[in-house]
Amino acid sequence: MESASGSITINKATKKDIKDIAELIYITEPKPEAEWGYGSEEEMKNVLKYLMKVKNNRFSLKNFIVARKDDKLIGMALLIDGKDVIRLTINSEKKVFKIQKGLLNKLGYIYSSIKDFLFYKKECEDDEFYISNIAIKKEYRRNGYAKIMIGKISEMAKRNGYDKVSLIAKNDKLIKYYESLGFNLINKRIRRMISQI
Repeated sequence: MESASGSITINKATKKDIKDIAELIYITEPKPEAEWGYGSEEEMKNVLKYLMKVKNNRFSLKNFIVARKDDKLIGMALLIDGKDVIRLTINSEKKVFKIQKGLLNKLGYIYSSIKDFLFYKKECEDDEFYISNIAIKKEYRRNGYAKIMIGKISEMAKRNGYDKVSLIAKNDKLIKYYESLGFNLINKRIRRMISQI
């Protein structure tokens, strides 16, 4: 997939994008230890990089798209078919659990995973194209690139037979931003939003 819009190009991510994606996706997670286990920031990013290289999990590289401007990666999005979210998340959690160091870290990770699962229950429905994470590098923000990416994601969703795109806004400020792009808040507690396409 390749798409040029405005002055950016949007493509499927490749192995050369892993480091940049890890940096960007890390900042989108309010509780990174719940996703990539316990340890230092660097250790969690290394777990994420490992997951990107492994097939059949939430963070597999094939689930990412990247935006480039002048051949520099400026943003990324993690996209998942709604029907695959739970299966891919469980696969990720199994892999993270196996590589956790120490019993306390393993137990802490299990606790975080169960707590988050009970809180979110289900991030999206099976009939939705789900934007799990989206981020633009700080120096490229406020140029409309996220809006362009979301437009392209909606086009991808439509081509794949979806009529809804969903996401969870990471904070209340982002709710207003996503509303300006046509998303509607359907669950205030977890900030779940849907856009009809």
